[in-house]
Amino acid sequence: MSDHVTTPSLAPLAGLRVLELGGDVSLAFAARLLADLGAEVLRAAPPGGDAIRNAAPLTVGGSGLFTYLNHGKKEISAEPATLARLALQADLLLWAPEAEGSAAFRTAVPRQDEAARPPVIVFTAQGLTGARAGAPGNAFTAQHGGGFAWHQASPVSDPEGQPPLGCPDLEASMLIGLVGANAAMTALAEPRGETPPSWLDISAEDVFAWNLVDALAEYHDGVLTPGRQRTPGREITIAGGLIWLLPCADGTIVVSPREDHQWERWVELMGNPDWAKDPNLCGTRAVRTAHASEIGRYMRDWSVGVSARPIFEAAQAARVACFPVSTARDLLENRQLAARHFFRSWVLPDGVAVKMPGLPFTMRSSGGAALLRTSPIQPPVPADPCFATPHRDIVELPRARRHAPLAGIRVVDFSWVVAGPMATKMLGALGAEIIKIESSQRAEFAMRGGWFAGVNNNKRSCTIDITTEEGRALVRGLVAKSDIVVENFSARVLSKNGLAYEDLKAVRPDIVYVSASGLGREGPERDLVAYGSLLQCYSGRVGLIGKANPKLEAMGVMPAWTDPITSLWESFAILAALRHRAATGEGAYVDLSMLEATVALLPDALLHVALGRNPPRDGSAEDLGGAPSGLFRCAGDDAWLAVSVSGETSWRGLCRALGRADWAADADMASAEGRRNAAESLREDVAAWCRVRDALEAQAALRSHGVPAARSRGIVDLVEDVQLRQRGIYRQLANGAWSIALPWMDTDGWRGKLTPMPELGADNEYVFGEILGLNRERMAALKASGAIR
Repeated sequence: MSDHVTTPSLAPLAGLRVLELGGDVSLAFAARLLADLGAEVLRAAPPGGDAIRNAAPLTVGGSGLFTYLNHGKKEISAEPATLARLALQADLLLWAPEAEGSAAFRTAVPRQDEAARPPVIVFTAQGLTGARAGAPGNAFTAQHGGGFAWHQASPVSDPEGQPPLGCPDLEASMLIGLVGANAAMTALAEPRGETPPSWLDISAEDVFAWNLVDALAEYHDGVLTPGRQRTPGREITIAGGLIWLLPCADGTIVVSPREDHQWERWVELMGNPDWAKDPNLCGTRAVRTAHASEIGRYMRDWSVGVSARPIFEAAQAARVACFPVSTARDLLENRQLAARHFFRSWVLPDGVAVKMPGLPFTMRSSGGAALLRTSPIQPPVPADPCFATPHRDIVELPRARRHAPLAGIRVVDFSWVVAGPMATKMLGALGAEIIKIESSQRAEFAMRGGWFAGVNNNKRSCTIDITTEEGRALVRGLVAKSDIVVENFSARVLSKNGLAYEDLKAVRPDIVYVSASGLGREGPERDLVAYGSLLQCYSGRVGLIGKANPKLEAMGVMPAWTDPITSLWESFAILAALRHRAATGEGAYVDLSMLEATVALLPDALLHVALGRNPPRDGSAEDLGGAPSGLFRCAGDDAWLAVSVSGETSWRGLCRALGRADWAADADMASAEGRRNAAESLREDVAAWCRVRDALEAQAALRSHGVPAARSRGIVDLVEDVQLRQRGIYRQLANGAWSIALPWMDTDGWRGKLTPMPELGADNEYVFGEILGLNRERMAALKASGAIR
C-alpha cells in the first residue's frame, strides 16, 4: 500500500521514551527499530568518541552506517548524573556495557533492585550469568561460538579448504539487535508492580545457538554425523536435496521443483529432455532425491545456454519455485521492493539520494492509520538531554502477569513450515494460548519429527477442514473469541476460503492479523512461489557469502536463516500491534515479506552500492570493523578460532597475549586505520601463532587479555556446553524431544514457557467444547461431515 497524504500515520510506540547507552551496532539497531515505530529515543554519545560515527561508507553527509542505525533518534551529550536522571524517566533503557567506550555509562544505569527504574535490556557477548559471563566477545566471534558459522559450512567436501563461515555484511550484529527489539517489546508488556521491572539479558552467543533450528532437529532425529566432512549419502537437508543452483548464460538461478507436479512442469519448461524420461533417474520424488547430483549435472548442461531472467519468469508462471541469485545492485533495482516502498531515501547535502532498507512489513490499523514507508531518512539530531514526550503510564494488557506478559491472549495459528510456527511458539512462551489449526487431510501435519518438535512448542492442536463451509464457520467462531491470527497461506487460499483479513475482521473488529508470505501481499511479485532457502538467494545474502558451487556448500543456503529471522520480525510486529490495540482499541493488519525480512539485515553492501562503490570485503570471513580479525586454523582436527580486534582495549590485549611489544610500540598501528592498513601482515602473524596451539588453549589465552575469541563448534558441542546448559537455551522436554527456549532471559533465569509439541488434533475437545461451547453430539456430527478432521 502506498502512502497517501490523506492516510493517517500509525505509530504503535508513540509516547514511549527510550534511553540508549553504548556505542554498539546491535544496540543501535534495536533502538532504531523502536524509533521506527514512533518511540522517542535519546542516544547518549559515548564520551570517548563513537567508532560507528566514522564507519564506512563515508559520504559528504557523514557515515552511511551511522545514519542508517540512528535515524529517527535524538543525540545527546550529558554528564553521568544527568544520564542517571534520564534513565529513571525513561520507559525503557537499552545498554551495551561491553562496547568500546561504554564504561562511563555504568554509573547512569539504575540498580537491579531499584523499583522505580524502567525495564533494562542488556547486550553482552556471553551474557550476565554462567561460567563464561563477562568473557570478551562480539557478534563476529559469537556466530562461531554459538555454532551458526560451523553449520553454515557443514557438510563440505573439503573441511580444510572450506572453513566455518560466518554471516555476511553486518548481518550478525543486526540479528542480535532484532532479538533485542523483541526483548524490549516483551519487557514493555510485563505488568508494573511492586517487583522491579524486567532486567533482560541478551547474550550474542545465545542468539546464534537459538538460530540452529535445523541442526537441533538433526540432533534430535539422530541423523547428525560428527564433523563437517561430507560422506556418502550425507547431502544437503533442504527438501531432501531437491534444490539446484544453475549457472545461466547471464547469471545464476536456484530452482526447487520438489513436488511431482512441479517437477513435471519444470521438465516441460526444459523442453522434455530424454534424460528426464528415465524412471530410474526421475520417476518419483524419492528417486530424484537419490539421484539429485546426477540430475543437477544434466540441468547445468542445459542452463548454461539460456538466460536467467526468462527462465525465472517462465518457471514462476508454471508455479515452480525459482529465483535469480541477486547482487546488492539487483536489489536496489528490484521491482517488488520498489513497488512496496521498502527502501527509504537519505538525501545528502550534494543532492544525491541514497537508498536504505526500511521495515520489512506494512501495518495498518482497523481505524485506517498506516505505518509510513516513504518518509525520508534524517540523521540523528543533536538535542538537549531531556525527553520531549510527557510522561504517561504504560498501557498494560488486561491479564498480563510477570513471566507471562501475554496471558489472556489467544492466537489462531494457521502457519506451517518454520517461520510462522517459530513466531507463534515465541508468543506461547510469553504466555499466549496458541491454537494451531491443522488437518489430518494434509500429509505435512503428520510429519512430527525433530523439525516440527522444535518449532511447535507451547501450542494446542485442533483439526479443521477449512475447505468445508462448516469448517470455515468453526474458524470464524474461534476467531471471534481470539486476539491474533497468524497465517502464511497463498493469497488464493485466503480469498477462496474466506480467511482474509477483511473476512475475519468482520467477526472480530480488533483482531491483530499477521500475514507472512515470501514477497508480501502486494506488488508485482506477490504471487511468486517461494521457499525460505530460495529467498536467501534472491535477497542477495548468498551472493555475499563464499563461492558458488553445485553442491551448495558453504554458500549461505544452509542452515535456515530467512525463516528464523522472519519469525522475529513477526513477533516484533505482533507485540507492537498489541500495544497499539491496548492503547486505542484498534486491531491491525500486518503484511510481512520474507524477502524484505532478509534484505533488512544487509545494510552495508546496499549502502556501498547505492553510493556507487563496491561492497566491502567478505564479512563472512572476517569482522568488517576489526583488524586483525578472521578465522584461524589451530592444531588438531578441523580446529578453528575466530578472533576479532576492533578497539583499543582488544588491540592492547592482543599485543600482550602474543608477546608483541613491537606492535604496541609501533606508532603506525596505534590507530584503527593504521591497523587496517597492516591487516594482512597482522593476520599472517596471528595465523602463525594459532597454527601451533590447541584452539581452546588459544581461546583462553586471548580472552584472558581481553581479546574476543571463540572456537568454532557445532550443535553436539553446544548441547553439552556448560555455559549454555546453565543458561537453559536448549532443553530436552518430558517427551524426549529437544527444543530451544527464548533467545533472551531475565536475571531470575526465566526463558519463557517451553512445552512439548501437541499431537495432531489432541485438543479438539477443548477447542470445540470449552472455547466454542459445542456439545458432544454437535462435535460428532461435525466429525461425521468432515468439518473436524
